[in-house]
Amino acid sequence: MGAFDEEWAQLQAAAREEQISASRHVSGAGGANDRLAASSDAQRAAADYLETELLPDARREGNLPVDELSRASARMSGWACATGLRTVSDGWAGKVELLTAQLRAEAEALRGVSTGFAGGELETTYQFGQLGSLADGTW
Repeated sequence: MGAFDEEWAQLQAAAREEQISASRHVSGAGGANDRLAASSDAQRAAADYLETELLPDARREGNLPVDELSRASARMSGWACATGLRTVSDGWAGKVELLTAQLRAEAEALRGVSTGFAGGELETTYQFGQLGSLADGTW
């Protein structure tokens, strides 16, 4: 085997070892550092927070500049800058709508993932039960 082949084999072995080490760290026993753990309750709580706290606040705070710009535009009626203020106000209002739509979508996604995880857990439990009945010969 040539020098290149030996070096390539060593690099591949090191990469495999790094992958194995990383997967052991991620799929550990659910310790405090396990970031992949999912809790349906936590996801529902986050969705509730988005819908009841963050969304109304974002809408209210986002509309403050729209109201101010609308009043300023009305005061400058007849001036060329009034049109510019209305344009900026309309653009800002559109961005507020996009933000609130994104927050609603995130809340719905959190609820969907939570439901999906629960369904997946039930399906996995059922499949394991089927495997157990196969092993027992009771199928």
